[in-house]
Amino acid sequence: MSEVVVNKGIKLDTLKKRSDFLRVASTRKKWVTPAMVIQISDSLCDDGDIIQVGYTASKKVGNAVARSRAKRRLREVAKKVLIGCGSQKHAYVLIARQEILSCSFDQLIRDLKWAIKRLHGTSKDKKANR
Repeated sequence: MSEVVVNKGIKLDTLKKRSDFLRVASTRKKWVTPAMVIQISDSLCDDGDIIQVGYTASKKVGNAVARSRAKRRLREVAKKVLIGCGSQKHAYVLIARQEILSCSFDQLIRDLKWAIKRLHGTSKDKKANR
């Protein structure tokens, strides 16, 4: 896993192994936006200042150039949003959809912030308190 050091002492750690992606998907907690799908699970490591995130784009997004562009956009959005809104206790997988290529960057940021807010709002801890 590669680490990207960012501000506030928090690091974004990129998921690389297929088994890590499958573990996040197995929790079945996700939020779908027009441009991306956000999956969330408990963190796969114990280090407290690392946010784990994985990026993927299938052939449905387009050719290799389009998929690379989609993943670059996902990485930039994650850097902007996950530092402030993400939780070190969770691992995230961002899946690109075809709309990501034509969506504005500001809209991507709003969508990811909203999705993270909704996903953290429906966690097990909140359900137990209801």
